[in-house]
Amino acid sequence: MNLRTAALAGAVGLVLADSSIVVLALPEIFREFETSIAGVSWVLITFNLVLAVLAVPAAILARRFGPGRSAAVGLAVFAGGSLVCGLATGLGPLLTGRAVQAIGGAVAVVGALELMVSTFGDDRRAIATWVGAGAIGAAVGPGLGGLLTELVSWQSIFLIQVPIAILAGVPLREIVIQETREWRIPDATTHREGNRPHLPANAALALVSAAIAATLFLVVLMLIEGWLLTPIEAAAVVTVLPVAALVGARVGGMVDSTRIRAASGAVLLAGGLAALGLLPKATVLLVIPPQILAGIGLSLVLSALTEAALHGRSAAAVHGGWTIAARHAGVVIGLLILTPIFTHQLDEQREAALDAGTAIVLDSPIDPSDKIELGARLASEVESQGDRVPDLAPAFEPMPTDPEERSRHEAIFDGIEEQLKNAATRAFSLSFLISALFGLLALIPIAMTRRLDL
Repeated sequence: MNLRTAALAGAVGLVLADSSIVVLALPEIFREFETSIAGVSWVLITFNLVLAVLAVPAAILARRFGPGRSAAVGLAVFAGGSLVCGLATGLGPLLTGRAVQAIGGAVAVVGALELMVSTFGDDRRAIATWVGAGAIGAAVGPGLGGLLTELVSWQSIFLIQVPIAILAGVPLREIVIQETREWRIPDATTHREGNRPHLPANAALALVSAAIAATLFLVVLMLIEGWLLTPIEAAAVVTVLPVAALVGARVGGMVDSTRIRAASGAVLLAGGLAALGLLPKATVLLVIPPQILAGIGLSLVLSALTEAALHGRSAAAVHGGWTIAARHAGVVIGLLILTPIFTHQLDEQREAALDAGTAIVLDSPIDPSDKIELGARLASEVESQGDRVPDLAPAFEPMPTDPEERSRHEAIFDGIEEQLKNAATRAFSLSFLISALFGLLALIPIAMTRRLDL
């Protein structure tokens, strides 16, 4: 792989990582800007919505003005949007920056595909590289975002993208110069079969992507907001997903039938999400096997459907735009459907858990005066932390110095914490099961078409 191809792959990975890299930072943004979970979900929705709406128009512009120039301009706009996000002091400016990122990202990604096709001279190899770069970016994004959030700040997630986007555009300089001198607008061939989007494959991509919204967004919120893990701890947990996706890519290479890869991937993804929806209790180890299933499934189904949607079709950038539009529209639909469901469930389960916690305090063997004091501190913590699942550890500080009394207070804390974590687990259950249904529904367009196999 030469420097130009590496830069193009890096650009695709960078942009598509941005749809997920901020996931582990959302709880931090949620608290810093004092917004709601529904409000902070727009950090994801805005980027994916703009990308979905503009992907096809961006592809048409890339073919009109040249993919090299389009990719270079797109990366510059993406870098500018990243800078706005990194310097944002409120949710409004952050959402504005996310929209600018998506505008530049849409142009860069579809331009990169057209350039890869001309560079490789082989549609299938170019498509595989483009799909692989995007998949790696999206899979690695959450873990990287969690590390940066924990070790530096959530703003660093965006600021570090500015120089990366600029560096990715440097190897395109020669192409830009050449296109400026020689570019001719390609003839339109709108009546050819190859110019019509592969509707079944794109419909299946949208449904699978709606399920992806759960795979990342819901898992992270459950781990950080529900189970009170730190961003770096949550990053370690969700790293299982990209590792499993790499395994899935190896497995997929041994399966010739695109239809079988797509169908088996959808089933595995749905199975992993259903397992998350049926978690019996809040235990990190129980999240690992479902992520393995979901990661392998995602790799299989996304690669198969994207290859089917693009292979053998003219105007690679335009059809790449259709796949980007379908995928990110699916993410938006998934988030818009699931966010009100799990926030409502979270409120209900949180109240039930706090009632159970009150009963634990009242039934405890500590002195009545200590019960009253502890109850007041717990109520204060719950009120100060708003609608989130509260971290009640500060209410128990300082612990009694007497070993017996300390043991009793620790037992109360452990009991209440377990109630809250299990309540959070139950709150996400329905949303995971609905997401599993999205994955299974993708089997309908996969089965309906006779043209899925390459």
